[in-house]
Amino acid sequence: MEQTQAFENRVLERLNAGKTVRSFLIAAVELLNEAINILVLQVFRKDDYAVKYAVEPLLDGDGPLGNLSVRLKLIYGLGVISRAEYEDAELLMALREELNHDGTEYAFTDDEILGPFGELHCVAALPLTPQFDTSDADLFAMQKQRYQQVVRSTMVLSLTELISRISLKKAFHK
Repeated sequence: MEQTQAFENRVLERLNAGKTVRSFLIAAVELLNEAINILVLQVFRKDDYAVKYAVEPLLDGDGPLGNLSVRLKLIYGLGVISRAEYEDAELLMALREELNHDGTEYAFTDDEILGPFGELHCVAALPLTPQFDTSDADLFAMQKQRYQQVVRSTMVLSLTELISRISLKKAFHK
């Protein structure tokens, strides 16, 4: 249990460190990669010979399982993760890839970010956009900043739960 909590805390800290949408998604996909790797390694034989001559070449960067998307499909196909977890992971990877090709710095509350995040199964509900008071510039800025923080916190907590849940799964155990 202590190891579980330590991993969850590490995920939470890494996600929380991402101050921009881009850095947040990079951290999320890196952590997702770690969680997927934990599961993939459980699938294979553990003896030294098998690991050195069969498993490592499969998982190397240019091996057939060197790609995160392929490893994800493998553990989904084997029934280790649910369809919702698979779809969430695929969507996060696609969103990160899209941001890699788009030079725009998005805010957590931009429609281009809220739209895909609203489709994630792990996000119970994103906070509703409040009615901002535009009569006072300082109040408006404060309300906007607060909404940004609430949305970001929702995203951090939702992805922490998803990544931690995936990392805790056991291959071939119900």
